Amino acid sequence: MPRFSPHQLTAIAQNVFTAAGVERNEAAIVAEHLVQSNLVGHDSHGVLRIPEYLEWMEAGDVVRGQHMNIMHETETLAVIEGGWGFGQVIGLEAIQVAIDKATQNGVGIIAVSQCGHIGRVGHYPYLAAEQGLVTILFVNTHGGGKLAAPWGGRGRRLSANPISVGIPRKTGEPLVLDMATSAIADGKLKDMLNRGVPAPAGCIVDADGNPTTDPAAYVGPPEGALLPFGGHKGFGLSFVIDILAGALSGAGCSRDGVTRIGNGFLAIVIQPERLREGDAFYADVDGLVQHVKSSELAAGFDEVLAPGEPEIRTRQQRTRDGIHVDDTAWGKICAAGLRYGLNLTPSE
Repeated sequence: MPRFSPHQLTAIAQNVFTAAGVERNEAAIVAEHLVQSNLVGHDSHGVLRIPEYLEWMEAGDVVRGQHMNIMHETETLAVIEGGWGFGQVIGLEAIQVAIDKATQNGVGIIAVSQCGHIGRVGHYPYLAAEQGLVTILFVNTHGGGKLAAPWGGRGRRLSANPISVGIPRKTGEPLVLDMATSAIADGKLKDMLNRGVPAPAGCIVDADGNPTTDPAAYVGPPEGALLPFGGHKGFGLSFVIDILAGALSGAGCSRDGVTRIGNGFLAIVIQPERLREGDAFYADVDGLVQHVKSSELAAGFDEVLAPGEPEIRTRQQRTRDGIHVDDTAWGKICAAGLRYGLNLTPSE
């Protein structure tokens, strides 16, 4: 299992995309985002996605060199299309529109369609929170990418339909909630399959609807399905996120006959000082963090962590010790590079 520094891994990812014909600055944006996902422990959204992104590009489902196009705009709203460009590029451009509107007018709302896979969803609220803004982000898969069974069903009908919330602080790094509405993310199962690790119980079913912990039974063929977290609660949240991210943006909700995978999303960005004077908002946030962390610990736990803290700890550790890429993912990345004449070695 090769190990890389963040700088090495970013350079490798950028070189693969560049060899495939992606303009160097665009390749750098995608590569940096993928490695940042690895760095905070979300390997499911990291460099293992490189071969998949290239396959989408080769099939015409992702288009190089695209930028966002604002279709309709007011002081606080924007409807944006991404021309099926790389999601990391379109996502950064779009969230900046919302940030600018929130900074100027107190709130910025964007609805985005025709966007490639935006990667780790929590990255975008984190960026806004670094600028002192609260963000709520709802994401679907543009009507395709159906992965999860509804509560009471066993066939794939919904995507993982994630939600992410970013909250700024003045006493430390932002708080970031970043979660799928399925019990586990599709990318995490593929990572587990690569590493030969079983899935947690209660997360997936096989093609016949039987509970399983075998990622291969989910991936198929024949395909199994993800389960919603918390049963009907996760299903209900996934259902309304599909509407918020898909119906409001024009991307559309999960439906039959759609095979092109991209992301539709809705972001609401708020400047907290427009609602609360001075540092009252930040004082309340810090008070809640301290209150929750003061809880008596359950058996097997050393401390209570707030949302986003596990990622901060992992980033610190992997920045120091490097990022491991499992052998299966590395082999696929090398094979993708070779298709474009790029010979990769673990020492790069």
